[in-house]
Amino acid sequence: MTRDPLNELFKDIKDPDNRAKLFLLFAGAMIMSTILIVIGTIIFILRLLHIF
Repeated sequence: MTRDPLNELFKDIKDPDNRAKLFLLFAGAMIMSTILIVIGTIIFILRLLHIF
């Protein structure tokens, strides 16, 4: 078990530029999914309270 799971995930990619691009893609996907979850939760609560 390695300390860095991202290092284990990207071990097959040898080119540092492609590794960085893939890392940024994963980071952007995580940020977008977090934002969508927060917005969905807010809309769910507002609909539950009959405000929206």
